[in-house]
Amino acid sequence: MTRLLNILFLFVGLAASAQPSGKNRETERAADLIFSNPEKSAKISERAFANARNYNEKITALSRLVNAQMVLGDISQVINNCVKGIGLSKEKNDTINQIRFLSMLGNQYQQLNMNNDAKKNLDAAENLINVIKLPKNLLFIKGNVYNVKGIVFKNELNCEFAIKYFDKALDVYNKLPSEDVITTNKLLIDIQKAVCLESLGHSGEAESIYKMILKGNNPGIGYNKYFASVGLADIYLKRNEVDNADEILQTINIKEFSSYDSELTGFFFKLKAQSSYLKGDSKSYLYYFDKYNDNLVQISKSQNQIISRLVKNDNENFSEESNKSLIRNVVLFSVLLILFSIFLVFFYRYLRKKAIM
Repeated sequence: MTRLLNILFLFVGLAASAQPSGKNRETERAADLIFSNPEKSAKISERAFANARNYNEKITALSRLVNAQMVLGDISQVINNCVKGIGLSKEKNDTINQIRFLSMLGNQYQQLNMNNDAKKNLDAAENLINVIKLPKNLLFIKGNVYNVKGIVFKNELNCEFAIKYFDKALDVYNKLPSEDVITTNKLLIDIQKAVCLESLGHSGEAESIYKMILKGNNPGIGYNKYFASVGLADIYLKRNEVDNADEILQTINIKEFSSYDSELTGFFFKLKAQSSYLKGDSKSYLYYFDKYNDNLVQISKSQNQIISRLVKNDNENFSEESNKSLIRNVVLFSVLLILFSIFLVFFYRYLRKKAIM
């Protein structure tokens, strides 16, 4: 889900940056290509940044570059360029672009579970928001900052605080014109809020939110239908309502997101395994549990590769404290993964014996 949450920040970059003119129409091309050809968009933006003649051209090209790199999932480069954007905007006392790049930087740290670094940058963005009056067409920046702060608190299992920030984000978005992108962002926040409500024991409220999202043909629903579907199926399985869960899981086309959203893919396999187990189908259970376990390994490898690139980076943004935090996260994740794998091996062998008997 974290990859799709970048939708929030892509539109911050596109809407808030200065519009290019004259010879710098290249950055407009870069914007048009962000989703269809992000590699080309990134190359055009890099060239435009190198050839920029003034601050507005430079900050716009950098914004396009960060957006393209977000689509590509290149977190290390996004972090490097956000730091660069913060530095440039500070030099020009450009508060709005400081907020934008700080919030995007906080988002990237959140994806790496570096919650202290995420909160530090998001707090800085929120402090700036509190001292200036954002124009109406940029109010969504405030909503984005509140939303990602909510996600950080959710990741820290502090769902009471998370829900407060999700509600603050929704309050901002409810004041904005009803466009597809606004609807998409509101639905994403609703889903995060529902996850927190369920963890606090309010499964009925969470169920209502998921059903509201799935009901009818909501404009801008996009991939939110899959997030809501797995959330609802999870609730049904916890209640042992296997038929209801299976009905929901059958509506999910995993091919639409498996290539770029490992988290959602893994959750789907986990739910399929749970359903099979509750039905006593050991063969199906083993199949989906293997899929789930393979997915966990891929997530671990991907995160470790990103963290390795960040640790080696000489950028002053990565302080000694940040590196220690990264190492702690890697060690903790690796230990948990090893323990979980040991459990899976024993459970797998047990089910194999049971299936043979």
